[in-house]
Amino acid sequence: MRAARIPFTPYLLILPAIVLVFVVALYPMAYALHLSVHTSELMTTGAFVGLANYRALLSDPGTLWSFAASVIFVAGSVGLAILFGLSLALLLNEKVRFRTAFRASILVPWIVSQVVAAMVWRWLLNADYGPVASGLLNLGLPRLDPLSEPRLAMWVLILANVWRSVAFPMVLLLAALQGIPENLYRAARVDGIPWSMTFRHITLPMLRPTLLVCVVILSLSDFNIVALPLVLTGGGPLDATDLASLRLYREAFSDYQIGTASALAILLFLVNAVLTAAYLRSMRART
Repeated sequence: MRAARIPFTPYLLILPAIVLVFVVALYPMAYALHLSVHTSELMTTGAFVGLANYRALLSDPGTLWSFAASVIFVAGSVGLAILFGLSLALLLNEKVRFRTAFRASILVPWIVSQVVAAMVWRWLLNADYGPVASGLLNLGLPRLDPLSEPRLAMWVLILANVWRSVAFPMVLLLAALQGIPENLYRAARVDGIPWSMTFRHITLPMLRPTLLVCVVILSLSDFNIVALPLVLTGGGPLDATDLASLRLYREAFSDYQIGTASALAILLFLVNAVLTAAYLRSMRART
């Protein structure tokens, strides 16, 4: 009996993609894991220390607060971005005037870089010459400097990030809305079903996969954001906006503690993996 021949052509065709994934994803991850169990001086790898870097991070209250701040930031940013993105998608799905210009204006913050977005918000909220402070003074209200208030700085950072990223869920949800069969809405109108029940029982179930994609991608992006908080708040005031990603940047490129930074990067990767698995499990449970 002749042995079955193994088709090598499909494997050869996907080999470049496998090599690319290994080079840009798997190898850096493995190298970061290697660095996380070693000491480091400047950019050189030192002695093997096992889990000492992880223990030092997890016993540091600053690290625990950085992760808590990241959770607050991600929860607020993702929740508001999905809420505003869905609202805008529902609005732009209707036949309103200047719809094309409105869509283009919403996409502008998404196109600009995080540094530009942070500088715009710093100018808007500047207590000396910013338009927000000037407008409050003209109304007879006291001067407001939210970037120097620990309770307000996080909200400013969240709003700036939502302003920058709301176009992403809006575009995806608008495309998903336009893919819902019109016959479902016509049948609901014929039966006299109110808009709220139509939205709850038709629109939301049809948008659920797209909503999951938006939540996962935005969560992963916001957990690893650096440029926006670095330029807008710098982690302050009083470490109120010192996110884990910002702490990772500071450990690696300001303090040159590559081993500690690599350990923090592995912890961030584990958090991202747990979040993704939780989202996927939640979606499977609902389907």
